[in-house]
Amino acid sequence: MSTATSPRALSRSAAARSSALASGLAARGRDARDVGLKLVGPVRVRARRAPFVVVVLGVLAVGLVGLILLSTAMQAQAFRIDELQQRATLLHAQKEQLATEVDQMQSPSGLAERALSEGMVPNANPVFLRLTDGKVIGEPVPAERGTNVRRAG
Repeated sequence: MSTATSPRALSRSAAARSSALASGLAARGRDARDVGLKLVGPVRVRARRAPFVVVVLGVLAVGLVGLILLSTAMQAQAFRIDELQQRATLLHAQKEQLATEVDQMQSPSGLAERALSEGMVPNANPVFLRLTDGKVIGEPVPAERGTNVRRAG
């Protein structure tokens, strides 16, 4: 092993280089101080990862919680929609039933039935009025109860 490549020789040459560098920097530092400048330390280029990871995990957590809440709200609304559709179907059926009853009551047979139940009697001898000259055609005869109508049932 030669003395030039021994570890002691390497450390001596490194020490010599560092002392030369330090003296050169000191000389430059003095020149810089004379001008009003001062030496600063090296700038850190890499940012720490921990804050970034915390922010990303926080955003993910908030997003997942938001999705869960949104899903729950939509399910509750779906149940409410189902209930309202069932109620609408029931109300539609009830409306159809009432419309059928109204049609029955407005029919001529329904009106006649209600008139008889109220005590009205149809006239077997109707009298007509001619509008052109106002002449009464026929002889008015009052209707009597139970003479011309028989109720079924």
